[in-house]
Amino acid sequence: MRKKTSFLLVVFLLLFQIGRGNNVSITNVTVPDNLHIQFDIAWDNSWYISGSNWDAVWIFIKAQDCAGTTTWDHRNLSVTPADHTVSGGTGLFVEVAATDGKGVFVRRNSNGTGTQTGTINIRFSAAVPAFATTNFHVFGIEMVWVPQASFTAGDGSTLSTQSAASFGSNNSTPRPVVSEALMAQDWLRNDKAGDGAITAHPQIPATFPKGYDAFYCMKYEISQQQYVAFLNDLTLSQQGNRTAQPPTAAAGTLAMTSAGNQNRNSIVIKTSSAAGVPAVYDNDLNGDATYGDGANIACNYLSWDDLISYLDWSALRPMSELEFEKASRGITGSLLTEFPWGNTTILQAISTALTNGGAINEVSTASGNGLCAYGAGASTTIGPLRCGFAATASTVRTTAGGSYYGIMDLGGNVWEQTVNAGYYTNPRQPSGGFLFTGSLGDGTIDGFGNCTDATWGTSTYAVVRGGNWEYALKMVQVSDRSYINSVAENAGRTRRTGGRGIRKP
Repeated sequence: MRKKTSFLLVVFLLLFQIGRGNNVSITNVTVPDNLHIQFDIAWDNSWYISGSNWDAVWIFIKAQDCAGTTTWDHRNLSVTPADHTVSGGTGLFVEVAATDGKGVFVRRNSNGTGTQTGTINIRFSAAVPAFATTNFHVFGIEMVWVPQASFTAGDGSTLSTQSAASFGSNNSTPRPVVSEALMAQDWLRNDKAGDGAITAHPQIPATFPKGYDAFYCMKYEISQQQYVAFLNDLTLSQQGNRTAQPPTAAAGTLAMTSAGNQNRNSIVIKTSSAAGVPAVYDNDLNGDATYGDGANIACNYLSWDDLISYLDWSALRPMSELEFEKASRGITGSLLTEFPWGNTTILQAISTALTNGGAINEVSTASGNGLCAYGAGASTTIGPLRCGFAATASTVRTTAGGSYYGIMDLGGNVWEQTVNAGYYTNPRQPSGGFLFTGSLGDGTIDGFGNCTDATWGTSTYAVVRGGNWEYALKMVQVSDRSYINSVAENAGRTRRTGGRGIRKP
């Protein structure tokens, strides 16, 4: 049984390595005893700068008995920092996440940039009784630290199509966010009717996340391989609700959309479900049954329910739209109609003009300041690009399309689905208060594949931000809230919609 466990781990982790947008590799997984799990980790373009800006890898673990008779369950980890150790590398340490034990962050602890490696030894929160006959899946998601700081919401645009839903005290004055305290009614602007007329904005309670506090944000949008890994750890019933096509469909069937509407979504059924056994999914962008191509492309066709289920399962959470503006703009003041890379310059990247299309090193043939996947128009053959496609070892923020903190693709590629900061008709406000408080996912979804945190809400609670590969450049602007009164882009699965998550430390 031990041999079987090791084999399954190796196969899974090889697939996992292929799927990382910045080449995170988790290999050589061993379980030396019933309290520990050990693995080697490496990722490229890691950094730590002066104790205020760094990246990290969020590590979480799922377990299932070797016979496959149980579900893949989330394995809690020790919340005592000294229980986790690093060897075989320099400058790495394990940061315990709060007190819930749902995972740990692995990151640098001193100044440096480049490829980072090490061997990580993690202690479980409790002994695993049958560890010799248990399979373990180790997951890693690249994150970026966003420190506690004041920032500005809104960019002061007076264009009627933008100011109608703008943040600010009036059409041309952005608002500083200086704490997580209650925001009084009318502190922000609002268009409750969607008719362009500025009206009052409701009070935002202290419990609603405003972005002032620190958080980790996913460095990239969810990739198609990340979503495949999620699907492959679900039961048959769960898979059926987190895909557009039934798991019993024929091998080669597109899972997230329908034939003829691929839009560069590569997720297919590799092995159909039979006799109650879950389907196996993989990436096959060109449909030739040679798997792995398209794995690194940002995942589109994600509904709000798909997104929050993935985040709950990963022990992350959705971000509020105020946190989106903080992650994009950082602590600099607002610039009128600015993009997440800090200026108003934009250059189109399109999926019909690529080098190494579908591969791990897919890049646009265009290069320059403000390179962004936007404005391609409606088409079934065009779609999003590889996560972080514009970033290389030699690019800077403006040429990589990075945010103030180094977060990729907050503008363009696929919509970011965020929690709406409110408008009068929003049912999230019973008795004048918001339900969403930023509670973290617990690593568990229900038997139907749904998020178990009711405070995250339905698609009515959400608003898409940051633009996408299809729509015009206005949507890419940091403060654009054009869809504040609409759920058309996230109630169901669209070719434009994806997302990412965050986590409080």
